[in-house]
Amino acid sequence: MKITEGNIPIYRQIIDYFEIEIASGVLQPGSKIDSIRALAMKFKVNPNTVQKALLELERDGYLYTDRTNGKFVTEDDELIKSLKYTLVKTLTLDFLEGVKKLGFTYEEISEHLKEKWEVQNGSNHSD
Repeated sequence: MKITEGNIPIYRQIIDYFEIEIASGVLQPGSKIDSIRALAMKFKVNPNTVQKALLELERDGYLYTDRTNGKFVTEDDELIKSLKYTLVKTLTLDFLEGVKKLGFTYEEISEHLKEKWEVQNGSNHSD
């Protein structure tokens, strides 16, 4: 993951990274995450920044700590499903706000999305 120097705080970028990894299933329920030190090296940030992000993820229930074994991804399938829908809602609203600013109509965007979806899934039926 590349941490950017934009307007989003670094700890928030780390939270976003973990939320996407958990919601997408890259990090499976119950899987152990790397140590704070290892994550700080991976993200090239201060360990305190990683700690802050992980504490928030734990507070939200996406991670839990086993005192002797480290931090793990929640095994709460409903919480993960809820996270997934929260993320898609945010992405959708951001997308819609952007395309409206560009002046696209619902029909234009619907057709564009359909075409891109078919290309991405290898099922272009436009013949």
